[in-house]
Amino acid sequence: MTWQDILSGVLSPFLYGAQPDQRIYWLYLASALLIALIVYYLNYKTRVADNPKSIFEFCFPKRIYKHASAITDYKFFIINRIAYFFFIAPVILGSEFSSQAIESTLVTVFDQPEGLLIQSGWLATILMTIAAILAMDLAIFSTHLLQHRVPLLWEFHKVHHSAEVLTPITVYRVHPVDDLFTGSVGGLMAGAVFGVFSFIYAETPGQIGVDGLNIILFFFYFLGYNLRHTHIWLPYRGIWGKLFISPAHHQIHHGTEPKYYDRNFGFIFAFWDWSAGSLCVPERYQEIEFGLAGDEASEYHGVWQIYTLPFVKAYHRIQGWGLGQES
Repeated sequence: MTWQDILSGVLSPFLYGAQPDQRIYWLYLASALLIALIVYYLNYKTRVADNPKSIFEFCFPKRIYKHASAITDYKFFIINRIAYFFFIAPVILGSEFSSQAIESTLVTVFDQPEGLLIQSGWLATILMTIAAILAMDLAIFSTHLLQHRVPLLWEFHKVHHSAEVLTPITVYRVHPVDDLFTGSVGGLMAGAVFGVFSFIYAETPGQIGVDGLNIILFFFYFLGYNLRHTHIWLPYRGIWGKLFISPAHHQIHHGTEPKYYDRNFGFIFAFWDWSAGSLCVPERYQEIEFGLAGDEASEYHGVWQIYTLPFVKAYHRIQGWGLGQES
């Protein structure tokens, strides 16, 4: 590892705002702020004229952005993103292995590697773009559901749900074990898509992209993604709420009340939850308390606790209850 690599790793979290593949890219944050201002105007337009300062207070309330939980998020973001660069990203199972395995299997099964090959074109590019985003989204939904349903995985996923207030940085409040699990499954599923397309087409088609990012994912990030980890209520109702995950959908997912448990696991698309019976469409504004219920609510206020508590709790589960139901 060169000094340039080390410097890149140390600086990585400070460069996220300039990278379109990161969720806090400046354009996504700016578009989220614009949408927040529209929400403010539609719901509080009389206050806009009376007190312009209230617009800023609405978007960035001190009680949230200076909360102990938010400050922990800021610290954890810097430390963990550096650790992610050096220790987590290199060991996440990539798509190349999965792609080659799938393609080899298809060649063996059909016993005729040229039999299904056709020339790729614009239709193949569109299909690849859609298939890739569906595979990614299904991987996130599936791993997220397992992180809630499998007790040992839940101990590590609790880190994300321990946030008592939500800010755009909360998206990075994820334990390394969670990152490793989700990233590896996502890589394998992406590889499976590439493997199938590599087998079908003489030349593997690319994806329609913006700044190197799948165009569907780009617009998902651009159209208010960062509001899902804020206090700003933006729901999708009716059929749209059954097709897409809105910021309000995800805020419900972070709620402490029992009625919010195991709801809205999806990332982009809500139809995974719809088909699994875990969808909760926000039909009206709801006051939601975020975080973990009970005595655990205040246990994750420090970076050290975020890293170590999941291992301690997982050990106690194995020791006392094995892989049984949550207590």
